[in-house]
Amino acid sequence: MQRLTVVLVLMSIGVVACGAPDRQPGPTASSATKPTTPPTTLSTAPAKPKITDLADHPCEALDHDDIVRLNVIIEGTEVPDPSGTACQWGAPGALITFTAYPATDKTRDPDVRQLTASTIEGHRALLGQITHGQDTGYMIFVMTGPGQSIRLSAVGFGPGAPGPDPLTVGENFAAAISHRLSE
Repeated sequence: MQRLTVVLVLMSIGVVACGAPDRQPGPTASSATKPTTPPTTLSTAPAKPKITDLADHPCEALDHDDIVRLNVIIEGTEVPDPSGTACQWGAPGALITFTAYPATDKTRDPDVRQLTASTIEGHRALLGQITHGQDTGYMIFVMTGPGQSIRLSAVGFGPGAPGPDPLTVGENFAAAISHRLSE
């Protein structure tokens, strides 16, 4: 099943990469004679997300600046998850799946105590490697507040695929989401 997801994602990359670039309209003959008015600057920064909201709408975990900085090439899509709803993004090096746990600190779960202890954005984290055939990936749990946590899986696109290793991609996504939750 994981291989099928990765194949579908890789096929989607071609579709996403073929989109037309955003272009600003050029000046028209009539606009040359009109006085110009400075553009109004609107705040495009979304409100700080709450982990309870991310449990229902996980694709809101990243804002536009995060998407650009993380080089997201496959737009976030909600996918079913045994824990509820997850969001999946694609970036060079990995397919990322994110799930929010607003009422559970999964870093304290006895089922994952064998994972390697770490920190991300100053929060307790657990990291562990997973494999699916030739694909290597990582499971990342980050405590985001008392009794709250997030989980990310970062699965590579196979041997020789371009981009950073899946662990680096996963840690970067985890840091971005943790940072937004603590702003």
